Amino acid sequence: MNLIIYHRQVRCPEAVPVLVERRLGVLARTHRIEQATVRLHDEPEASPRFQASVYLRVPGPDIHATSCDHTVAVAVEKALRDVEAQLADRIDRRHLRRKSNLHLSSVGRTGRAW
Repeated sequence: MNLIIYHRQVRCPEAVPVLVERRLGVLARTHRIEQATVRLHDEPEASPRFQASVYLRVPGPDIHATSCDHTVAVAVEKALRDVEAQLADRIDRRHLRRKSNLHLSSVGRTGRAW
C-alpha cells in the first residue's frame, strides 16, 4: 500500500499521521488497497475549520470520504470511520450476493423450478 498525506495550510500534530498509518494498515490486512491519499486542509474563515478527505484506490470502485470538524484529529477520525463503513458495506453486499447465488444455483442443479 502506498500512503500519501498532503498538508495544506495545516500544522498537523504528530499523532495524526501515526493514526492514519495504523488505521489504514489494519484495513490493508483485510482489503487490497493499492494507494491511500489523505488530504488535510485548513480554512480559517470556515466553520468547522478543518477538512480531511481520504481516497482509497482498491479493486472495483474507489472509496472516498470527506469530513469537517473543529480539530484535525477529529476530522481525520470521522473520515476514516466513513471509509471503514464503506468497506464493511462492500463486504456485506458481497456476502448477500453469495447467499442469493447459492439459492439460485441449487434450483438449477435439480432441473425443477417448483
